Amino acid sequence: MGELREYTGYRPVIFSGDDIDNPEEAARKNGISFLRNEYMVATDENDNVIDIYKCLGDYFVKVPYRTIKSKFLGRVKPRNVQQRMVIDMLYDDSITVKVVTGKFGAGKDFLMCSAAVNLIESDIFEKIVYVRNNIEVKDSKPIGFLPGSYTEKLLPFAMPLADHLGGVSGLSMMMERGNIEIVHLGHIRGRDIKNSIIICSECENMTKEHIQLLLGRVGEDSELWLNGDFRQCDSDVFVDNCGLGTAISRLKGHPRFGYVKLIKSERSETAKMADLLD
Repeated sequence: MGELREYTGYRPVIFSGDDIDNPEEAARKNGISFLRNEYMVATDENDNVIDIYKCLGDYFVKVPYRTIKSKFLGRVKPRNVQQRMVIDMLYDDSITVKVVTGKFGAGKDFLMCSAAVNLIESDIFEKIVYVRNNIEVKDSKPIGFLPGSYTEKLLPFAMPLADHLGGVSGLSMMMERGNIEIVHLGHIRGRDIKNSIIICSECENMTKEHIQLLLGRVGEDSELWLNGDFRQCDSDVFVDNCGLGTAISRLKGHPRFGYVKLIKSERSETAKMADLLD
Protein backbone atom coordinates (compact mmCIF):
# COMPACT_ATOMS: atom_id res chain seq x y z
CA MET A 1 0.00 0.00 0.00
CA GLY A 2 2.94 2.33 0.68
CA GLU A 3 3.93 2.18 -3.02
CA LEU A 4 0.49 3.44 -4.12
CA ARG A 5 0.54 6.61 -2.06
CA GLU A 6 1.35 9.94 -3.60
CA TYR A 7 4.94 10.87 -2.88
CA THR A 8 4.98 14.33 -1.29
CA GLY A 9 8.52 14.35 0.12
CA TYR A 10 7.27 13.99 3.72
CA ARG A 11 5.07 11.80 5.92
CA PRO A 12 3.50 12.26 9.35
CA VAL A 13 4.44 9.87 12.15
CA ILE A 14 2.66 9.72 15.49
CA PHE A 15 5.14 9.95 18.37
CA SER A 16 4.60 8.53 21.84
CA GLY A 17 6.36 9.96 24.87
CA ASP A 18 9.27 7.53 24.53
CA ASP A 19 9.92 8.42 20.87
CA ILE A 20 10.65 12.12 21.20
CA ASP A 21 14.41 11.65 20.85
CA ASN A 22 14.26 8.49 18.73
CA PRO A 23 12.68 9.11 15.32
CA GLU A 24 14.14 5.84 13.99
CA GLU A 25 12.13 3.89 16.58
CA ALA A 26 8.99 5.92 15.88
CA ALA A 27 9.25 5.08 12.18
CA ARG A 28 9.71 1.38 13.01
CA LYS A 29 6.69 1.34 15.33
CA ASN A 30 4.55 2.92 12.61
CA GLY A 31 5.84 0.48 9.99
CA ILE A 32 7.15 3.22 7.69
CA SER A 33 10.33 3.11 5.62
CA PHE A 34 11.59 6.54 4.59
CA LEU A 35 13.54 7.39 1.46
CA ARG A 36 16.74 9.44 1.49
CA ASN A 37 15.96 13.16 2.02
CA GLU A 38 12.30 12.43 2.80
CA TYR A 39 10.97 14.36 5.79
CA MET A 40 9.26 12.95 8.87
CA VAL A 41 6.68 15.21 10.49
CA ALA A 42 6.47 14.10 14.12
CA THR A 43 2.97 14.61 15.56
CA ASP A 44 1.12 13.73 18.72
CA GLU A 45 -2.15 11.80 18.70
CA ASN A 46 -4.06 15.04 18.10
CA ASP A 47 -2.07 15.85 14.93
CA ASN A 48 -0.13 18.64 16.61
CA VAL A 49 3.36 18.97 15.11
CA ILE A 50 6.10 18.18 17.62
CA ASP A 51 9.16 18.36 15.35
CA ILE A 52 10.45 17.72 11.85
CA TYR A 53 13.21 15.26 10.89
CA LYS A 54 14.96 14.43 7.61
CA CYS A 55 16.00 10.93 6.61
CA LEU A 56 19.68 10.57 5.73
CA GLY A 57 19.60 6.86 5.05
CA ASP A 58 19.76 4.83 8.24
CA TYR A 59 19.19 7.77 10.56
CA PHE A 60 17.29 11.04 10.90
CA VAL A 61 18.43 14.56 11.68
CA LYS A 62 16.26 17.23 13.27
CA VAL A 63 15.32 20.06 10.90
CA PRO A 64 16.15 23.45 12.44
CA TYR A 65 13.81 26.41 12.16
CA ARG A 66 15.39 28.93 9.83
CA THR A 67 14.42 32.05 7.92
CA ILE A 68 15.64 33.60 4.67
CA LYS A 69 17.29 37.01 4.70
CA SER A 70 16.59 38.68 1.38
CA LYS A 71 17.79 42.14 0.38
CA PHE A 72 14.57 42.71 -1.55
CA LEU A 73 12.04 41.04 0.78
CA GLY A 74 13.66 41.36 4.20
CA ARG A 75 13.36 38.38 6.54
CA VAL A 76 11.21 35.62 5.07
CA LYS A 77 9.69 33.28 7.64
CA PRO A 78 8.07 29.91 6.86
CA ARG A 79 4.29 30.19 7.19
CA ASN A 80 3.58 26.48 7.57
CA VAL A 81 5.27 23.13 8.12
CA GLN A 82 5.77 22.45 4.42
CA GLN A 83 7.44 25.82 3.83
CA ARG A 84 9.79 25.07 6.72
CA MET A 85 10.85 21.86 4.94
CA VAL A 86 11.29 23.70 1.63
CA ILE A 87 13.64 26.24 3.21
CA ASP A 88 15.67 23.45 4.80
CA MET A 89 15.95 21.69 1.43
CA LEU A 90 16.95 24.84 -0.47
CA TYR A 91 19.87 25.43 1.91
CA ASP A 92 21.03 21.78 1.92
CA ASP A 93 24.14 21.81 -0.28
CA SER A 94 24.22 18.00 -0.45
CA ILE A 95 21.03 18.15 -2.56
CA THR A 96 21.71 19.47 -6.05
CA VAL A 97 18.32 18.84 -7.69
CA LYS A 98 15.48 20.48 -5.74
CA VAL A 99 11.81 20.32 -6.67
CA VAL A 100 8.84 22.15 -5.17
CA THR A 101 5.27 21.68 -6.35
CA GLY A 102 1.96 23.03 -5.10
CA LYS A 103 -1.06 25.14 -5.86
CA PHE A 104 -1.03 28.82 -6.85
CA GLY A 105 -0.01 31.07 -3.98
CA ALA A 106 1.69 28.31 -2.00
CA GLY A 107 5.10 30.03 -2.16
CA LYS A 108 7.02 28.05 -4.78
CA ASP A 109 8.63 30.98 -6.60
CA PHE A 110 8.60 33.16 -3.50
CA LEU A 111 10.75 30.79 -1.44
CA MET A 112 13.02 29.75 -4.29
CA CYS A 113 13.73 33.31 -5.47
CA SER A 114 14.27 34.61 -1.94
CA ALA A 115 16.69 31.82 -1.03
CA ALA A 116 18.51 32.05 -4.36
CA VAL A 117 19.07 35.80 -4.01
CA ASN A 118 20.34 35.29 -0.47
CA LEU A 119 22.80 32.63 -1.67
CA ILE A 120 24.01 34.97 -4.43
CA GLU A 121 24.45 37.82 -1.94
CA SER A 122 26.36 35.44 0.36
CA ASP A 123 28.75 34.53 -2.50
CA ILE A 124 27.76 30.86 -2.33
CA PHE A 125 26.85 30.96 -6.03
CA GLU A 126 27.84 33.34 -8.81
CA LYS A 127 24.48 33.83 -10.48
CA ILE A 128 20.89 32.70 -11.04
CA VAL A 129 20.15 31.25 -14.48
CA TYR A 130 16.38 31.62 -14.88
CA VAL A 131 14.99 29.26 -17.54
CA ARG A 132 11.45 29.29 -18.92
CA ASN A 133 9.60 27.39 -21.58
CA ASN A 134 7.56 30.24 -23.03
CA ILE A 135 4.20 28.48 -23.03
CA GLU A 136 1.21 30.80 -22.90
CA VAL A 137 -1.80 30.10 -20.69
CA LYS A 138 -4.14 27.47 -22.10
CA ASP A 139 -7.02 28.87 -24.19
CA SER A 140 -5.60 32.40 -24.08
CA LYS A 141 -5.08 34.19 -27.40
CA PRO A 142 -1.40 34.53 -28.40
CA ILE A 143 -0.19 38.13 -28.64
CA GLY A 144 2.07 37.30 -31.56
CA PHE A 145 5.54 38.68 -32.29
CA LEU A 146 7.21 40.58 -29.46
CA PRO A 147 9.52 43.45 -30.46
CA GLY A 148 12.84 44.14 -28.80
CA SER A 149 16.03 42.33 -27.88
CA TYR A 150 16.34 38.69 -26.81
CA THR A 151 16.10 39.70 -23.14
CA GLU A 152 13.15 42.02 -23.75
CA LYS A 153 11.26 39.22 -25.48
CA LEU A 154 11.81 36.94 -22.47
CA LEU A 155 10.95 39.56 -19.86
CA PRO A 156 7.18 38.75 -19.71
CA PHE A 157 8.05 35.16 -18.84
CA ALA A 158 10.50 36.27 -16.10
CA MET A 159 7.95 38.31 -14.17
CA PRO A 160 7.57 35.64 -11.43
CA LEU A 161 11.23 36.35 -10.69
CA ALA A 162 10.84 40.13 -11.00
CA ASP A 163 7.87 40.11 -8.60
CA HIS A 164 10.22 38.99 -5.82
CA LEU A 165 12.99 41.45 -6.68
CA GLY A 166 11.06 44.68 -6.32
CA GLY A 167 9.84 44.65 -9.92
CA VAL A 168 11.54 45.03 -13.29
CA SER A 169 14.01 47.57 -11.90
CA GLY A 170 15.34 45.10 -9.33
CA LEU A 171 15.57 42.37 -11.94
CA SER A 172 17.38 44.70 -14.37
CA MET A 173 19.83 45.76 -11.68
CA MET A 174 20.83 42.18 -10.90
CA MET A 175 21.10 41.36 -14.60
CA GLU A 176 23.41 44.33 -15.15
CA ARG A 177 25.60 43.05 -12.31
CA GLY A 178 25.76 39.63 -13.93
CA ASN A 179 23.90 37.99 -11.04
CA ILE A 180 20.90 36.93 -13.14
CA GLU A 181 20.72 35.49 -16.65
CA ILE A 182 17.37 34.82 -18.35
CA VAL A 183 17.44 31.95 -20.84
CA HIS A 184 14.83 30.46 -23.15
CA LEU A 185 14.58 26.68 -22.81
CA GLY A 186 15.08 26.33 -26.55
CA HIS A 187 18.53 27.90 -26.28
CA ILE A 188 19.83 25.85 -23.32
CA ARG A 189 21.26 22.88 -25.27
CA GLY A 190 25.05 22.66 -25.21
CA ARG A 191 25.47 24.85 -22.14
CA ASP A 192 27.78 23.92 -19.25
CA ILE A 193 26.51 26.08 -16.41
CA LYS A 194 28.92 26.32 -13.48
CA ASN A 195 28.63 27.87 -10.00
CA SER A 196 25.01 28.83 -10.58
CA ILE A 197 21.48 28.15 -9.38
CA ILE A 198 19.45 27.12 -12.41
CA ILE A 199 15.82 27.96 -11.62
CA CYS A 200 13.05 26.74 -13.86
CA SER A 201 9.51 27.86 -13.03
CA GLU A 202 6.20 26.47 -14.36
CA CYS A 203 7.75 23.07 -14.99
CA GLU A 204 4.34 21.46 -15.39
CA ASN A 205 4.79 22.66 -18.98
CA MET A 206 7.84 20.51 -19.67
CA THR A 207 8.34 17.02 -21.04
CA LYS A 208 10.67 14.35 -19.72
CA GLU A 209 13.13 15.28 -22.45
CA HIS A 210 13.07 18.92 -21.33
CA ILE A 211 13.93 17.94 -17.75
CA GLN A 212 16.68 15.63 -19.00
CA LEU A 213 18.08 18.52 -21.04
CA LEU A 214 18.16 20.77 -17.98
CA LEU A 215 19.80 18.11 -15.81
CA GLY A 216 22.51 17.73 -18.42
CA ARG A 217 23.36 21.46 -18.20
CA VAL A 218 24.23 21.35 -14.48
CA GLY A 219 27.96 21.93 -14.30
CA GLU A 220 30.45 22.03 -11.46
CA ASP A 221 29.17 23.65 -8.23
CA SER A 222 25.71 24.30 -9.73
CA GLU A 223 22.23 23.21 -8.68
CA LEU A 224 18.92 22.76 -10.50
CA TRP A 225 15.77 24.11 -8.83
CA LEU A 226 12.42 23.20 -10.39
CA ASN A 227 8.89 24.17 -9.44
CA GLY A 228 5.42 23.69 -10.86
CA ASP A 229 1.72 23.06 -10.32
CA PHE A 230 0.31 19.97 -12.04
CA ARG A 231 -3.15 21.55 -12.08
CA GLN A 232 -1.96 24.40 -14.31
CA CYS A 233 -0.70 22.34 -17.25
CA ASP A 234 -1.36 24.28 -20.48
CA SER A 235 -1.10 21.58 -23.15
CA ASP A 236 -2.07 17.92 -23.54
CA VAL A 237 1.52 17.29 -24.63
CA PHE A 238 2.67 17.85 -21.04
CA VAL A 239 -0.15 15.74 -19.61
CA ASP A 240 0.85 12.76 -21.74
CA ASN A 241 4.58 13.34 -21.18
CA CYS A 242 4.89 14.99 -17.76
CA GLY A 243 8.55 15.72 -17.19
CA LEU A 244 8.16 17.01 -13.66
CA GLY A 245 6.15 14.00 -12.54
CA THR A 246 8.62 11.63 -14.16
CA ALA A 247 11.55 13.35 -12.44
CA ILE A 248 9.93 13.03 -9.02
CA SER A 249 9.00 9.39 -9.60
CA ARG A 250 12.41 8.33 -10.94
CA LEU A 251 14.70 10.43 -8.72
CA LYS A 252 13.02 10.14 -5.31
CA GLY A 253 15.38 8.53 -2.81
CA HIS A 254 18.51 9.63 -4.70
CA PRO A 255 20.95 11.29 -2.27
CA ARG A 256 21.25 14.32 -4.57
CA PHE A 257 17.48 14.79 -4.97
CA GLY A 258 14.98 16.58 -2.74
CA TYR A 259 11.26 17.25 -3.11
CA VAL A 260 8.51 18.91 -1.09
CA LYS A 261 4.87 19.40 -2.06
CA LEU A 262 3.27 22.59 -0.71
CA ILE A 263 -0.42 22.21 0.08
CA LYS A 264 -1.64 25.54 1.41
CA SER A 265 -2.06 28.86 -0.40
CA GLU A 266 -0.43 31.68 1.56
CA ARG A 267 -0.61 34.54 -0.98
CA SER A 268 -3.82 36.17 0.31
CA GLU A 269 -7.34 35.40 1.43
CA THR A 270 -8.54 36.48 -2.00
CA ALA A 271 -6.16 34.08 -3.79
CA LYS A 272 -7.54 31.21 -1.71
CA MET A 273 -10.95 31.84 -3.28
CA ALA A 274 -9.64 30.33 -6.54
CA ASP A 275 -10.11 26.87 -5.01
CA LEU A 276 -13.83 27.56 -4.63
CA LEU A 277 -14.20 27.50 -8.43
CA ASP A 278 -13.17 23.84 -8.73
